[in-house]
Order: sequence, then structure tokens, then C-alpha cells
Amino acid sequence: MSAEFELDDLDYKIIAQLQDDGRKSSTDIARALNVPRTTVARRIDRLVSEKVITIAAFAHGDRIGLPIQVMIEIWTDNQRHESVITELVALDEIRWLGVASGPFDILAEAMVRSNRHLRHLLLGKLGRIEGITQIRTAHILEVPKFAFDWERMRQAGEEAERAEQDEPLSQTKSIPR
Repeated sequence: MSAEFELDDLDYKIIAQLQDDGRKSSTDIARALNVPRTTVARRIDRLVSEKVITIAAFAHGDRIGLPIQVMIEIWTDNQRHESVITELVALDEIRWLGVASGPFDILAEAMVRSNRHLRHLLLGKLGRIEGITQIRTAHILEVPKFAFDWERMRQAGEEAERAEQDEPLSQTKSIPR
């Protein structure tokens, strides 16, 4: 993002309109927000070019022949960490990849056609990447929530920060393990 580029209230309102329907026209968004269509079109172009948003179709894996979704925890050798990331990014089955803190180094989400396909990914592909020292998988059986309501998430974060100012977490009970 450009150093001088900052989101304002109109940007957030446009994003909210698009998260309901990414195909919504600039005219419809402008009408809903009571601003000129050209302003909305310019803002959307800027949000895309600055990589604040991506407008794309989201397909449900089970409906397009990729019914198995797995989260893969990956431990790496520190000297090969970056090369492992590069090789993982290149794998077609990996939909999402994040560098993590905690007990593992990388968290990946994969979408595959079958258990045989998953076996090939884990043993035939990941098993051959130098620098991976351990993997652990979790097969996702159901996804009860998949949210794109960024404004509600932002508000929840603001509320959490205000609540912590009123009552620091050090004064609350810990969560049992």
C-alpha cells in the first residue's frame, strides 16, 4: 500500500457493499451511499490497485470436485524456512498459507479431490520438500462459519480494545486448558 494511502469511511462503506455482492455495479453502490458513481468507480479501482481488496468468485470446494479440506501444520528447519515457503506457495493444492507463531512454523489450507489425492500431497509432495521436519493435519469435517463481514470484525476489535482499557485481561480469569 502506498505510504500516503489511507482508507476513509467511504472506502469502508464501499467495501461493505461489495462484500455482500462483488458484482454490484458502481451505480448501485453510488445510489446506496448517495455519492457520485464516478467517485465509487475511482475508489474501487484504487482499492483494487492498492491491493486492499480483491474481487473474485469464491467456489465451494465440495461443489466443484474438491470436497476434502485440510489444515496442515508444518514445522521447518530454520535454515530452510524461506525455501520451504517458496516450494509450498508453488503447490496447486495449497489454497492459503500463513507463517505462524506458536508450536509450528507454517499453517496451510489444502483442497483435494480424494483421500488418495491427500496422501499424494502429504507423502509425494510435502514429504519431498527439504526443510520440512514435521507435519500434522486436521481434516475439516464441517465449516459452520465462513465470514467476510470485515466491518463487524473491525468493530469487535475496537470493542475489545476499549474493554481491555476498562478491565485489563490480567484481572480476568484464565481459560482452562
